[in-house]
Amino acid sequence: MSLSECESIQVSIVIPCLNEVITLGACIEKAKEALAKLSLPGEIIISDNGSTDGSQALAESLGARVIYAPIRGYGAALIWGIRAARGEYIVIGDGDDSYDFREAVAMVEKLILGYDLVIGTRLRGKIMSGAMPWKNRYIGTPVLTALVNLLYQSSFSDVNCGMRAFSKQAFLEMHLESYGMEFASEMLVKAAVLGLKTTEIPITLYRDGRARPPHLKPWLDGWRHLKYILLFAPKFIYWFPGCLFFTLGTVLLTVLNLTPSGSLIYLGKLRFGDHWIVVGALLCLLGYELLVMGFLAYIYTLTHRLRRRSRHLDKFVKMINIERIILFALITFIAGISLEISVLNAWLEGDFGPLNAFRPAVTGMALILISTQTLFSGFFYTILSERYQYKFSSQFSEEN
Repeated sequence: MSLSECESIQVSIVIPCLNEVITLGACIEKAKEALAKLSLPGEIIISDNGSTDGSQALAESLGARVIYAPIRGYGAALIWGIRAARGEYIVIGDGDDSYDFREAVAMVEKLILGYDLVIGTRLRGKIMSGAMPWKNRYIGTPVLTALVNLLYQSSFSDVNCGMRAFSKQAFLEMHLESYGMEFASEMLVKAAVLGLKTTEIPITLYRDGRARPPHLKPWLDGWRHLKYILLFAPKFIYWFPGCLFFTLGTVLLTVLNLTPSGSLIYLGKLRFGDHWIVVGALLCLLGYELLVMGFLAYIYTLTHRLRRRSRHLDKFVKMINIERIILFALITFIAGISLEISVLNAWLEGDFGPLNAFRPAVTGMALILISTQTLFSGFFYTILSERYQYKFSSQFSEEN
C-alpha cells in the first residue's frame, strides 16, 4: 500500500483473532460490505493473538492486514490492532461471527456526526436463540451495566457488548491498558470519567459460529470486569464509607470523653459505657484510613491511569504541602501523647493503684496512630502531587 493510500484511510475495522479460521472469512466479507456501504476508504485489520489454525493466511488471502499482538488477551489484541490502525474512525468486533459488521455502518455515521464513542447494545437490539447464556443476559451484563451507571453517572444499556466504534483520538485520550476481557469495561469507565460524547446503536447478537467453546470465562472474566469498575470509583469505595465511619467514630469518642469515666450515656434504650470507646476509636481509625487511601488512590488514578487534570485537585495541591502535613501530624501526636501522659500522671498520683482512665487512654492511642498515618501518607502524597503538578505544568502556565 502506498503512502498516499495510507493517509487517505478513514475507517479501520479491527478484529481480534485467536484460532478463528471457521468464522473469520465471514467476518471479513461483512466488514468489506460495511466499508462499501460507507463509501469511505478503509482497511480491515486482523490482530492475531497467536493463532495456530491458519487464521493469518486466510485473513491475508482475503485482503485483510494482519497485526501480531505479542501479549495474549482480548484487550491486548485490540490495543495492538488499534494502535496499528490508520483510520480516523475505528470499529471493533469479535471474530466469531456473533456480530454483523454491516451494522457498524450506523455507528460510523454517528462518529462522523461528532460522537466520540458509539456502543452497540444487544439488550435493546435483538439476541438470537442460543446466542447469549442466561446468566450473562439476566445477571452478569445487567448487574455490571447498573453498577457502571451508578458509579459513573452514565446511561449505558449494555456495557459488555463487543461491537463498538470510536475515533482514534478518543482511543488515545482514554489510554486503554487492560489486556484481558475487562478492556470492555475500562473503555466505558474512562469514557464516562473523561466526559466523552457517547451514544448507542441497537444491534443483533448471533450465535457463535465456531465449533469450540468461546474464550470468555463468565465468572472469572465477570470478576475482572467488576474489579476494574470499582477501581476508578474512590468516591463510593473509599470516601462515602470513610466519611460515615470517621464521623460516627469521632462523635462517639467526643461524647464519651466529655462524660466522666465509668458513667453511662443513654440514647433511648441503648447504653454506652467505657468499652464503647474502643468501638469509637476503631471507627475513627478505619474511617480516616479509608479517606486517606481513597485520596491517594484518586491522585494516582488521575496521574497514572486517566492522565487527566482536576480543577478541585489543582486547588488542593496548591494549598496542602508536606510542611503543613507534618505540622498537622505533630499537633495530633502532641494531643495524643498529652492524653497518655495525663493517664500516666493519674496512675502515679494514685500510687499505681486501680485506675479508671480507659477513655482518655484509648483516645490518645487513636490520635497517635492518626498522626503516624498522616505523616507517612504525607510523604507518599508529596510524591504523587509533585507528579501531578509536573504532568500538568504546561496547563497551569497557560491559564496563569
